[in-house]
Amino acid sequence: MNVLKRLLPLLSALFAFSCTSLQQDVSIEQISYSDEVLSFEARMASLDADSFLKNVDDETRSLNAQKIEEFIVDIERALSDKSIQKAARSRLFALEGKAFFIHGDKNKASSMYEKSISEYKGDTEAVILAYRLGLLENDNIEDKVNEVAEKSLLVLENALTFYAGKKYADSVAKFDEAFLTLDEFYQISYRKIRDLAWSLRNVDSDSESADLLSLPEITVSQMLSIAKSKSDFLYNLAGGKKMSEREFYYRVFSYGLLESASAESPAVDSGTLVSKILSARFLWNLYNAKKGGGDLKKYSGKMKKSPVLDLPLDSPDFDAVLGCVENEFMSLEDGRNFKSEKNVSGVDFSSYVEKVENSR
Repeated sequence: MNVLKRLLPLLSALFAFSCTSLQQDVSIEQISYSDEVLSFEARMASLDADSFLKNVDDETRSLNAQKIEEFIVDIERALSDKSIQKAARSRLFALEGKAFFIHGDKNKASSMYEKSISEYKGDTEAVILAYRLGLLENDNIEDKVNEVAEKSLLVLENALTFYAGKKYADSVAKFDEAFLTLDEFYQISYRKIRDLAWSLRNVDSDSESADLLSLPEITVSQMLSIAKSKSDFLYNLAGGKKMSEREFYYRVFSYGLLESASAESPAVDSGTLVSKILSARFLWNLYNAKKGGGDLKKYSGKMKKSPVLDLPLDSPDFDAVLGCVENEFMSLEDGRNFKSEKNVSGVDFSSYVEKVENSR
């Protein structure tokens, strides 16, 4: 009995230590960050989402690089405040590392990762950074869920991994799971990628045009490559031969499929970005060519006023736009305007061509 009495204080101390340790573990789940840290998270979400979009033009690429550089400068300024708590500093270092990674500087990214874990172990963004740097043994980042507080961020990272790996259906499922609990700014930033994954979910990732369909903007040559993969008429126009993009462009150009139906228009170069009105021009020509000629000027000679608010009657592509809208190959943005100059994505153009192919 005396032995038990002597052991009681020791057991109590051990129990108290265990409770304290448990409370420290629980506190990982309860960390809340300041508005300043959350603002950096929101900026990083936008920068990160942009980095997954392919084939951006030089101007956009330069602007994105400038945004990343400004982000790094601003986060360094925030980190100069020594009063910031360790957990917050860890998060900021991890976000800065992510910025360097996106910018292509893996050495700096690794350095920021080391700084992050030296401040505080268990930050979710630090785990994600380690995953991108290839420092984790397991390929499935969600296996780290018991080590971090924010499971939804790991789910989001898995969504991006599936997207990059062209597993689009799996990507959509993970995006939707993550969006249930993430802050709204994550949904706003990554929604475009999620919707693109949804559009591509039934695409054969090994098909010749799969990479083209994931592009937010396409050139004329890329448009023709997508169309060729969908259209028997274009396949036969190529003589069943495998042609380069340039060769096929000249074949289509010489056949007149890039000419306006209603009036003369400037020649279209193969590297021109495809707008909605240029899509309509090509689709209307393709539709009529399939029919053996058709009536390319079906509308312009009969109307005194354009039924589309932003399409003038004297537009070189007046007939093409009305023909595509009437046959439901394309649609008006708000029921009244066509938004002719809006650029077309690969997956949107693919859906237009499929409708032309399925038409009678």
